[in-house]
Amino acid sequence: MKEPFAENEKKEKQPKIFGFPLPVYTVLLGLTIVCMLTGCVPKSLVPAFLVLMVAGEGLNWIGNTIPVVKTYLGGSVICILGAAAVRALGLMPQQTLETLDFFVNNSGFLIFYIAALITGSLFNIDRNLLLRATVKLLPVAVVSLAAGILTSGLCGIVLGEGFWGGILYLGIPMTSGGMTAGTVPLSAMYSQALGVEASSVLTKMAPATVLGNCVAIVFGGLLNDFGRKHPKVTGNGVLVNDGKPVQKTQPVRPTFALLATGMVIAFAFYQLGAVLHHFMPVVPTYAWMIIAVVLVKGTGILSADMEDAARAWGQFAIHSWTAAALTGIGFTLIDLGTIMERLTPLYLVSVIVIVVVITLTAAVLGRLVGFYPLEAAITAGMCTTNMGGSGNVAVLSSAHRMELLPFAQIVTRSCGALMLTAGGILVQIVGSR
Repeated sequence: MKEPFAENEKKEKQPKIFGFPLPVYTVLLGLTIVCMLTGCVPKSLVPAFLVLMVAGEGLNWIGNTIPVVKTYLGGSVICILGAAAVRALGLMPQQTLETLDFFVNNSGFLIFYIAALITGSLFNIDRNLLLRATVKLLPVAVVSLAAGILTSGLCGIVLGEGFWGGILYLGIPMTSGGMTAGTVPLSAMYSQALGVEASSVLTKMAPATVLGNCVAIVFGGLLNDFGRKHPKVTGNGVLVNDGKPVQKTQPVRPTFALLATGMVIAFAFYQLGAVLHHFMPVVPTYAWMIIAVVLVKGTGILSADMEDAARAWGQFAIHSWTAAALTGIGFTLIDLGTIMERLTPLYLVSVIVIVVVITLTAAVLGRLVGFYPLEAAITAGMCTTNMGGSGNVAVLSSAHRMELLPFAQIVTRSCGALMLTAGGILVQIVGSR
């Protein structure tokens, strides 16, 4: 007769993906593949959600299970790069790709997800800590950016683009805040100033934007491994290390009512950001949203119950949809074909060197102003080379430090706007010569 304890232990050792035993997950995966191959993935919520969650959780499990991969990359990186590779190899039916693109980028799935993360993570931070960190963070990020931009000019000389060409087509696109909010507007500015087609400018800049984000994602996984081996350099998701006491937020016991309230709070803050962006479009919606949440958190005008609701909803979103969101980013926003067109060894080394310089500068300066070096390297360093909010999610997820999302968003939006302005002015000066 078998011991009950031995039976339970055997069951616990059986692999599970998103709570499903492996045989059950295999059936779900087979159903999803059949749906895609038979054209049963129309532009609607249910099929898109199913594809992203099943594919995302599978890729996440692979990335967190394979020995070497889980040490240096992790599930988050595999979700993004694995999905991008599936698309590049032509393994995903066109109808499914169109549905996922519509779901992720047009119908607002990423907005839904990122809004939950921003409100949840900001309300999860101690009020005094939030204010102390924000004041120091932007100067560190700006100086780190300056070091990276100077490095991009030097890399431009090596690549044959010239000093100013390296800055205009390598450094600034990498740090402009993403494709739609950064590189696309930049291409329009460059086109007008230089009298060339915007499409040709965009093709030249896009690899730097995408590749810079990919390098940062991989670096996030490497830094997480470095932090485990050298615990003195990291706060394990805590940014500030100035010796001042930090009030720890008590964990929330979620209920259905609490989650529903938190969801509405996240939606309301996003819509407030959209309204403010309508009247002052120079500031992006997410930036307005962050400002609003910081002001509400800083003044303490929202009750503790409401803050708990926002925190609970944010945690629920992280645990439920991170793999799906990252996989959606890989399928729809990471174009490996565009990267490979310009991916010479020298070009790749140049992008890596720029990211390294920005990251190390942020780590050193962060330590001087009272930040943990590793967290400063991520938020004030690598997050300046991200593709907007989706890039922040990808990098922080690979680094296992999603708590830093509010700071990453502040840096990405502020520095992206700064780079857009600098690029618009610089191309006018350089182009007139």
